[in-house]
Amino acid sequence: MLVTKPISELTNYNKVLSAVDEGNEVVLTKNGTAKYIVVDAEIWQYSKSMLRFLADMRAVDEEMRNGGRTYTDAEVRERLGLKSKEA
Repeated sequence: MLVTKPISELTNYNKVLSAVDEGNEVVLTKNGTAKYIVVDAEIWQYSKSMLRFLADMRAVDEEMRNGGRTYTDAEVRERLGLKSKEA
């Protein structure tokens, strides 16, 4: 849930930070326009990780569409040193 506050409220930053908890972001505005977003650090790290993952998946998808090499389940398991499904 987004909470919107003017940036001038940063003079009382404890009040602003109290609105930031898991699932809530605070949008700080300047002259009525969104300028900054304050978010819980754990949520930020998770979001960055997900963006990297999605970018990687998009690159893999693009590579496969362009005729890139694919691997069977057995090849992947062997390469990772995992037991085959049949075992």
